[in-house]
Amino acid sequence: MPFQNNYENLVSERSQAHTRLIRDYDGPNPDFDTIVVGSGIGGGILADDLAEQKPQSRILVVDVGSFVYPTHVYNISRFSNSDVANHFGVDTFTQTETDQQFIGGKPQLVFGGRSIFWSGLIPDPQDWELDFFPGTVRSELKDEFLLLAGQRMNGSLTLGSKVRDLVDHFRNSPLADDFFIHETPRALHQPYLMPDGTPADKFFVESTGVFNTAELLINQTGLTGPKIDLNGNGLFIKLNSFVEAVNSVPHDWYEVKTTDTVSGEQRSFYAQKVVIAAGSIESPKLINRSSVYTTLPDDIKQLVGFGLTDHPVTAESRAYVTSVGNPRIDISPHDHAKIIFYSKGKPGADGNVQYPFNIEMNVNHEYWHLRNNDPSEGLPKNDPTRTVVDIKFSFANCLDDQNGIHSNANDGYKPSISFKKFAFLDDLLNSRFPAVAGWQMNTADFMILLNETRQRIFNEFNDVDPMTPPYGGFYGELWPFGWGTVHHACGTLRMPWKANRNAPFNARSVVDENLKVHGTTGLYVCDMSVLPISTAANPVRALAGLALRLSRYLVNSPQ
Repeated sequence: MPFQNNYENLVSERSQAHTRLIRDYDGPNPDFDTIVVGSGIGGGILADDLAEQKPQSRILVVDVGSFVYPTHVYNISRFSNSDVANHFGVDTFTQTETDQQFIGGKPQLVFGGRSIFWSGLIPDPQDWELDFFPGTVRSELKDEFLLLAGQRMNGSLTLGSKVRDLVDHFRNSPLADDFFIHETPRALHQPYLMPDGTPADKFFVESTGVFNTAELLINQTGLTGPKIDLNGNGLFIKLNSFVEAVNSVPHDWYEVKTTDTVSGEQRSFYAQKVVIAAGSIESPKLINRSSVYTTLPDDIKQLVGFGLTDHPVTAESRAYVTSVGNPRIDISPHDHAKIIFYSKGKPGADGNVQYPFNIEMNVNHEYWHLRNNDPSEGLPKNDPTRTVVDIKFSFANCLDDQNGIHSNANDGYKPSISFKKFAFLDDLLNSRFPAVAGWQMNTADFMILLNETRQRIFNEFNDVDPMTPPYGGFYGELWPFGWGTVHHACGTLRMPWKANRNAPFNARSVVDENLKVHGTTGLYVCDMSVLPISTAANPVRALAGLALRLSRYLVNSPQ
């Protein structure tokens, strides 16, 4: 039974923006050199780079999504991020909530995938996190592809003089013993910047934009028109196209079987190389319902869909302040800064990683949202006459084999999912954090670690007036974690990995170091599902680096 828009809230339409910008591939030739399933950070960057590096090749990008918005949807209103995310979330799985099991949030499926919903942060994974990647992958990311990823995503040089002053101050504070302190790199996609990336006026007047893989692909295809040679080489796009299966056919080719979500028409396309980049939830489901699954080694089959994890991120601690440091660096309600404290991964006296987390700090966080272009609404929750500083902690997290997607060929496209709640600290403190950092703490000591680190940052400011209580979770204190989410879900089609930082690498993986699925001749995966760890840094730069690395591999590999 073909897909019949089984996903509640999936947008299935051809908007005017879609029809005027994109000609869906309707040529007679079904054969391509490479087919990419999914147009998000992994698939979009990969397809764009393949088209740049090998213009004589024929590439097709198929995506279930419509072209919804050419910007970050969080910019469109005053609603909270979680409300907007759920509004665009698509029901692609089922679950039964228990005291211990629940995953919050839903995937957002549009042209450009998660990228169109992404706020443009491009932080770097650090050495202690990259230690969880296989040696060759780790060295090539560090030596070349992380830098190239930042350039491809138009990474910022600076966000202005005020943030530079703040970074300089913190680099001369005791915090620099434990953290690398940088301006948080962001994508710059607005024309209102000086050549060095400095905003033309106050930062919040004209916000920086958002990196968007839909833009990359539209740039490759050009505007719709009669000059497109549908039988020739180049990059082609087919939206509203749900991929039913990837099937093995003779001579080491693959059939990519699709259903049009608007018309219901079914059509197959063929290639020797297929890259699945539908995301950590959808990609393993696709493999499970495809004939290629039956050809996988038995031990690999058992891994497909499992290992699902995310990085725990604490609730925000906020305070009103007037300035920082001695001598003073005055900061007003009209200034903006976004600073990241990367953990150096330094070992403590016991040899374990002291700080298995990064810290993100914002000054007047709301100002960089375009949604604040309506001044009459005022700044939510904050006194607009005062300067607000907020911080939150983002933890790395090893893969968890008990989390997974229980899919099969006959699940009606909506399998059940199991995911341990982060809201209960027992699993994090007794399993996850020992795996990633080596240490084990009780709840009280863990809260002390968070609060002492938080206070080290707030102590650098003057006239601190806390807006939130300390972390603790009892008697009105701030509970550190919510439940897990699918925002940075990874690990369901893992590369070679290790269960904890002291373990050897386990070669039993779904994809190899070049992201090719074991037991296949030309099937690859390029999305968050291949990551061997959920890094403390937003993992988008690591994925972009892997996409560029895979592109170069495919360009240079034999046909």
